[in-house]
Amino acid sequence: MTTRAIQLELAEFLDSPRARSLALGAADLRRVVEAFLTVCHEELGKPPRELDGQELETAVLELLPGHFDARDALAERVPLVLDAYLAHLAESAVVEHTFELRHALDQSADAFVARVRSGSVARRASPKSDPFVHGASKLGRNDPCSCGSGKKYKKCHGKDA
Repeated sequence: MTTRAIQLELAEFLDSPRARSLALGAADLRRVVEAFLTVCHEELGKPPRELDGQELETAVLELLPGHFDARDALAERVPLVLDAYLAHLAESAVVEHTFELRHALDQSADAFVARVRSGSVARRASPKSDPFVHGASKLGRNDPCSCGSGKKYKKCHGKDA
């Protein structure tokens, strides 16, 4: 479920002074930040440092609530954890839209908690992508070469293979 990039970013944050300053257990911190990083990388297709304010609002208000349910007490702490994560990100990496991200998080924090508490957002399963299947038939060694030379594949373009 998680990629190597997500795990590396998560570990970097969990080892930071910002994460240690939060009065929250390591498992809860991991769960919140991993959900946020998964939304960014897998659903938005960007690392958090490349997001702009509108994309952060989309992540926080539309995608992230699906990772928490209405009975989850951790949901109220999510904006605080994300604020600490964005502060850590601004300190450790070049973030072009730092002010915009902080402002978008401030604007959407209460709405995020309200959406989770209402229970209107069900956990969405990400669509599974089908593996690519090549439609052409396999060319055998003794078949005529596809270049049209009239030679067998093994004597023409297949001799170096």
